[in-house]
Amino acid sequence: MGRGFIFIIYFLQPTVRATGAEGTKVMQHLTRGTRFTSTVYAAATLNMLSGLIMYWVISGFDLSFLTSGYGLVLTIGAIAGLVAWLVVILVIRDVLKRMAGIGQQIQAQGAPPTPDQSAQLGALGARLMSVGQANLVFMTISLLGMSVAQYAAF
Repeated sequence: MGRGFIFIIYFLQPTVRATGAEGTKVMQHLTRGTRFTSTVYAAATLNMLSGLIMYWVISGFDLSFLTSGYGLVLTIGAIAGLVAWLVVILVIRDVLKRMAGIGQQIQAQGAPPTPDQSAQLGALGARLMSVGQANLVFMTISLLGMSVAQYAAF
């Protein structure tokens, strides 16, 4: 999920914004005309569930696991991964739904977006970018925690 998220936040969103109405059409097709969003949510959920299963196998959900450096660092990574998943499922999904609703209104009216609709889309796009960048921090902490846990000897 991380690489795809980086692509969306740092390449796709800025390109869509820079290309105006044409970019909006591309995003509308991507989010409504394909299974992109449901695939992303499913992949994120499967990734989170597989991580929980692996964590359970390794730790047995035993609190004494947290007394080792390995257990503590792995747990920090796991919590960061759960937060990242929750942000995608609860916040980002809501913003995308609201953007899609405005896009449907624009399409139904058969005219360019009103200034209010443009302002709403701009505000939602800015929120998506800021939340996405913040969520990338949680994803990075999760990745680092899982990657370096075995080297934590304290």
